[in-house]
Amino acid sequence: MTRCKCKEQNLSVRCHNIVLIGFMGVGKTTVGKLLAQRVGYRFVDVDQVIENETGLSIPQIFSIYGEGYFRQLERQTIRRILDSSGMVIATGGGAVMDPANFSFLMENGCVVALDASEDTLWERLKSCNDRPMLYSNNPRERVRALLEIRRPVYHKAHFVVRVDGKSPDEVVDEIIAMIEVKERDDHKE
Repeated sequence: MTRCKCKEQNLSVRCHNIVLIGFMGVGKTTVGKLLAQRVGYRFVDVDQVIENETGLSIPQIFSIYGEGYFRQLERQTIRRILDSSGMVIATGGGAVMDPANFSFLMENGCVVALDASEDTLWERLKSCNDRPMLYSNNPRERVRALLEIRRPVYHKAHFVVRVDGKSPDEVVDEIIAMIEVKERDDHKE
């Protein structure tokens, strides 16, 4: 891996990319933008790239072409984005459910899972009507079911950060501190 000397935080990490994963509504985009600013990386949101390139919103892609097609676009986009370095990347909540995607992300960046309680996530998501994975007769139950399936995968990330009750700045501070500790520990070995 290449090393990056990040000016503002003097962050010296072996992570040539920092990848944020986690459930929808956990704050990947908000935290990602702030983290990128703080470490001098470029921020890239995978879903935003897909929307920009297709000219369609994620709900439109799901509606017109289905989830399978969206996941194919997502896989291709992630691989193309990770051809570069010096980025903080926010993935969609389901991106890591593809084992090949998850392995690729783990091999090509420091993967940080943002995690929150079901209640926190529900509070953030209950008014959303642009989350295709929640389109159901009982969206709260859908959140619970998806979390049960996805959380074990999220927790295989290099780092896991709980976001409940924390500001985005506090979450970013915690991520930077975890990476710095890992860097120090790697140098000791």
